[in-house]
Order: sequence, then C-alpha cells, then structure tokens
Amino acid sequence: MLILPIVNKKRVMNVEIKLKGATKIRSGVFYDDAKESDIIINRAKFSESSFKDSRDAKAPTDFVRSKSLLHPRNFLITTKEERDSSLYDVYEVTPPPKQVNDSLDKLYGKALTDLRKEIPGVKQRGKYISLEKLGLDEYLTEDKIAELQHIIKEHDEEEWPRLFQEAGIADLADTVDFINYFEMSVLSDHTIPEDSLQDTINAMSAINTRDYRHLKNYYHIAKTNTSIYTKISYLSQMLKDKPLTLSQKRSQDSRDSVIDIHKVYQKTKDEVEHREAA
Repeated sequence: MLILPIVNKKRVMNVEIKLKGATKIRSGVFYDDAKESDIIINRAKFSESSFKDSRDAKAPTDFVRSKSLLHPRNFLITTKEERDSSLYDVYEVTPPPKQVNDSLDKLYGKALTDLRKEIPGVKQRGKYISLEKLGLDEYLTEDKIAELQHIIKEHDEEEWPRLFQEAGIADLADTVDFINYFEMSVLSDHTIPEDSLQDTINAMSAINTRDYRHLKNYYHIAKTNTSIYTKISYLSQMLKDKPLTLSQKRSQDSRDSVIDIHKVYQKTKDEVEHREAA
C-alpha cells in the first residue's frame, strides 16, 4: 500500500495511491507460463528482462514502455502467491501516460511494484511516498508556474500548447494529466490532528529516539507533499478549471465522499499572484 501523507485543515491525512487503470481480472489462479509477482506485456516478462535486477524505482515503467513502443496495449500484473498456496491474483493495467519526467515515472513504477508485491488476502504494509524525495518539486518551480499563469491570462486557449512549448513549460500541463492516472483516496479513519503530532514531536525532541526521528520525518514528508501536491492542484485549476480532489475512503459502513483542498490551493494561488505583482 502506497501512502501519501498530506496536511489539510490542520489534520495530517494518509492518502492511499493506486493506479486508476488497474482492474483485477483473475483471483486465485496459477499459470504455467506466468510466475508470481510479474509484469507481462506483449509476451515479454519483467522477471526475464534486464530491468528485473535494477534498483531504480522507474525500472518497471521503463520495461513496460520498452515492450510497448510498437504495439501499445493493456498488460498484466501477477501478485505474490497467497499464504500457504501457490495461487495468485492477476490485474489488467492500461498503458502508462507518455513520459514527462523521471520523478513521475518513478511514482508509476512504485505503483506497479506495489501491485506485484500484493499478497491476496493479506493486509498490505504501508509505504510512505515523498514527492520531494522523488524529485518532483524540481520540475514545479515558481518561475515556470508564474510563466504558465501569464500565458493563460494573456492568450486564448487555442494558443496555449504552442506558447507552453516555446516557453519550455509544456511539462506542467503534462504533469497534471499524468497525476490524473492515479486514484488518491484519504483513509478517513487514519488522520491525525496536526497540533497533536507537533506536540508529540516537540515533547520527544529532547530524547532524540528513533521514534522521534521517524515522526519528525513523517511530518516533513507530509508538509513537503502538501506543498508539491498543492502546486499541481493549482495548475489543474488554471488549465482545467478545477483543482485536484481527494476521494475519502471511510470504513465499510460509511459512505465515500470527496475532499476539496481549495483553501490550500487558494493560499498558493494568492502567493503566486502576490509575487507576480511585486
């Protein structure tokens, strides 16, 4: 399970990340020509490729792209075997979006690996995602965002793609499209009041234990994720007239809903406009 910690409305939310284009098509199967925890595309297998031993997070993405250049099509992912069984599940996954940057390819690769490492019937162990550690913030500079905002304000929409390309900021629009390939759901029963987390970190700072360092790092990831995600939401608002939203996954007896992070987005929007006017 991939978890993206984000701060919203004074609460630290844990957001589960999945691929929208992944559908389970078989449960409890065993194929003679398909191993567990594999990616299969156009008869090529990740387990038999040169990408298998790479420690690069984007290796699964690179494999899928390399084997689908001529014939893009849906591909299969097998999970790990069930406990005490040689059976596993199979997912069908739609092709990845076009390459934008290495950071997004790493995020996509991590999502593929998360599916491969899933064990049917076993609760998955959560893994935190830091958008900063992936390097995504390096592509979302304030100068590039301000330039995009200027073009949108001063020119007709049909001119945007050409002007974005000429200004070297076409990747900003592509980033919004790429992020929309992921399903992001807040685990509503697992949010933390930000004040409580800060108080705990401050109280433990003097003893500097491993738990203190882990909590401090968790909070840092949440804050930097918020900053980066908010920038992408702002780009979405400018380009598509709607910010990013997070679906809210409640317990089985509760209804799902949608979280609007407009206040966070509006804060960033005001900051960008203030800098531009200065």
